[in-house]
Amino acid sequence: MIFDGESAAGLFGRELGKSLGRLFSRGGLSERHRFLCTIACLQAAGDTRNLTAMLRLSISDLDDLVGVYELLLQGYLFCGYPRAIESFFCLAEALADRADLDPGAFEPRPFDSSPDLLERGRETHRLVHGRNFEKMRNKISALCPDLGYLMIAEGYGHVLSRKELEIKARELAVVSSLSAIGSNRQLNSHIRGCRNVGCDDAEIYEAIYCGLPWLSAERVVDSLNVWSNITGHDIIDSIDNSHI
Repeated sequence: MIFDGESAAGLFGRELGKSLGRLFSRGGLSERHRFLCTIACLQAAGDTRNLTAMLRLSISDLDDLVGVYELLLQGYLFCGYPRAIESFFCLAEALADRADLDPGAFEPRPFDSSPDLLERGRETHRLVHGRNFEKMRNKISALCPDLGYLMIAEGYGHVLSRKELEIKARELAVVSSLSAIGSNRQLNSHIRGCRNVGCDDAEIYEAIYCGLPWLSAERVVDSLNVWSNITGHDIIDSIDNSHI
């Protein structure tokens, strides 16, 4: 994944293309992770037009496609099946002229047995949420036992533990998704999860900031305030959609 300013201008228009050039030239986050976080934000926001364009811009080979496929797939856990399904229509449109890249040719992964899913899910959930693992699992199970089971077995055991996309990229993208939909309770947990899997605070900040071209400034500031409360750092930018 390599940002191409000329291609961005052609896909998004000159002004937005310039804005994206400034966004992708910022430090704090690798170019690949910035692409993935931007895609996750657009998926969660339901912005199919710009998602399709961003998918065209980001995918040049099979490795790129595998990472994006995994990212869009995990989106159903955080923004629902309708958003996930629409995002795969966007992916098909983005790759319509690329016969060498066909996500429809990928083999689905069958579910393992329930004990295996639970064991793997607990391992991944504990990796992400650390000492809060038991508390979080018990809280969700007390609210809804089935959701508690599905969170561990399906969410962490079947999807988020897949090796085709590393956990650090997954968690940064989750932060972008939750920022886009304004789910601050889960955002709080996954900002902490990002820190647990090795993301530094600047990376998490930028995962949220990636939403600025697509979301309201108020939504971005609200999410950055969650980040600030957890990290103890001040918000370093003057957040205004007009300047991006």
